[in-house]
Amino acid sequence: MKIKKNLTASLGNYLKAIYEIVEEKKAARVKDISKHLNIGASSVCEALKVLTERELVNYEPYGIITLTDEGNVRAQDIIKRHDIIKNFFENVLNVSSELSMESASQVEHSVSDEVLKKFVMFLTFMETCSCKEPKWIKSFKHFSQNEKLSEKCTNCICKKGENPELSNKSCCGMSN
Repeated sequence: MKIKKNLTASLGNYLKAIYEIVEEKKAARVKDISKHLNIGASSVCEALKVLTERELVNYEPYGIITLTDEGNVRAQDIIKRHDIIKNFFENVLNVSSELSMESASQVEHSVSDEVLKKFVMFLTFMETCSCKEPKWIKSFKHFSQNEKLSEKCTNCICKKGENPELSNKSCCGMSN
């Protein structure tokens, strides 16, 4: 009987590891997963039992391990979410690649599924929208790199302070 539940962070990490190993070697073994995640074989076996019950992996003790179709879809989804968040940290927030990788994993596992889903939807939209990079992102990159607002932003804030009814259409921008 298939158990359809959200995966814990730990089970998600196992699924991702199996996916990466299978991509490289066409199949995985307990020792491969153990080495990949730097954990003991007995822990891997316990996780594999749960993933097998949920019909996400094909596993027989002492045999090779592959992902089921559903396991493959779930693993790809985990990797896609991770990559989208990592890219946001790296390309919008200007965080180093290493810290982006680590932080993306932490965010994935520390926010509710609903918040994560909306966040990933927003980031996916931002990456795939055919419009040019929004002006506010350019302005933020300038702010992040220089630790101060651009001259255009400073002027915009001053104008807005003088006239609160002023439209934001020409605001938040570096010249294109």
